[in-house]
Amino acid sequence: MKKVRLFHFVTLIALFTLILAACGGTPPAEEPPAAEEEAAPAASEEEMAEEPAEEEEMADEEGGEIVIWSRYDLSDTENGNSVALNERITSFEEETGITVVYEQIAWDQLSTKLALAVQSGGDVPDIVEIGSQHVPSLLDAGALMALDDLLADEPWVGELTDGDNLACVIDGERRCVAHNVRGGLTYYDVNQFPDGFPETNDAWLEEAARVKDEGQYFSTFFAGRNYAAIEIAWWPYIYSNGGNIFDEEGRPVWASDEVVEVVEWSREMVSNEYLPEIVVTGDFADSEAPWIDGSSATFRGGSWSAIFVPGLQDSVDAGETGVTGGVSFNGGDPYVFLVSEGWAVPTGAENPAGARAWLRGYMEPEFLAGWAEAQFGIPTTRAAYEAGQFDSAFYSQVDEVLSTQGLYMQQSPFYVESLDALAIAWQELLLDPELDAMTHLQEAQDEVLARNWE
Repeated sequence: MKKVRLFHFVTLIALFTLILAACGGTPPAEEPPAAEEEAAPAASEEEMAEEPAEEEEMADEEGGEIVIWSRYDLSDTENGNSVALNERITSFEEETGITVVYEQIAWDQLSTKLALAVQSGGDVPDIVEIGSQHVPSLLDAGALMALDDLLADEPWVGELTDGDNLACVIDGERRCVAHNVRGGLTYYDVNQFPDGFPETNDAWLEEAARVKDEGQYFSTFFAGRNYAAIEIAWWPYIYSNGGNIFDEEGRPVWASDEVVEVVEWSREMVSNEYLPEIVVTGDFADSEAPWIDGSSATFRGGSWSAIFVPGLQDSVDAGETGVTGGVSFNGGDPYVFLVSEGWAVPTGAENPAGARAWLRGYMEPEFLAGWAEAQFGIPTTRAAYEAGQFDSAFYSQVDEVLSTQGLYMQQSPFYVESLDALAIAWQELLLDPELDAMTHLQEAQDEVLARNWE
């Protein structure tokens, strides 16, 4: 029988958490599918010498007990993923004889807690839920076991898609297993765009002027003081324009002409009132309202938005709402933000063979398909995708956009902290037209560099 331990963790590290506005009843407040907090910085040589090394020979017997860390409240009967995970644990125990010790940990604390546990020699789980953005920082912390040998005889590994491989195979070694992929999308009122949806930044400005003259905002999305604004709203445009946010070492490099061009374009969208004010000043969930009440012709959200926007999937399936991807900025390829969630086996796990058994059952097509469907994501094996749940116009369009335009965010060991700083600077530039964009971006970049690298 599974044992559930609720973990009440008071971290000594300042955690950056997203404050979401309460959504008076319906629908539930949307949360960005984005980042947990940064893992602890890489340890010094002395600390690394004391860290537990990965086992050269892992016990192959699948039995005993496994400890699982995940965010879901198994007692929550209203959450589809909580119910599915609870049922999966029960089935797993019955099928394998392995006892599950389950610890619920807040999503924004999982990576930090794991890194601290590994570096301090504390208790670690046998398997832990992680987000794709934090694989590099957890590697820097020495917290993720290489899985190639552990999973060498598992046939389902060969069926994993690029959505998994791009997130979990680092420098040729598998460090996690992604179970679903989601990403940014733009939804639009088909009747408003009879000649097709605009595909370039200049065409957006032209169409925005037309839509405004007809009494609507052109688009609504989140562009506030939080890392999610950079991930979903601005990062794809920056990369399309040839710019970068981080260099190969994760240092911020956003004070550039390419980023300034995107900033000035976004300022024009705001100053001309093509976007509602709530885009800049509201919380993450607030940006849904202008789309729901019909005052905006388009809505930039993600595949996950169907969880929170009433009737969104049905309207896409009916052909009333169109789905498209990114913008070709100054002639560059269009992109959308891509994110995956999955499982990893930590360095120092006591029962990696039990973790392998857990992954084997979890990645069975029928269960994986149902899990991904509950999150409006795309499962990471073809067999799961072809299980039947995804035979609709909605999922066909989502899959097309994510597979052709999906782009994982550039990485940094100070990921959330850095993107928060950029988001704050960007919002200030949108609100104050007198600020010089390059100067303000440089100040934010220098502050992050001085705090973390100099």
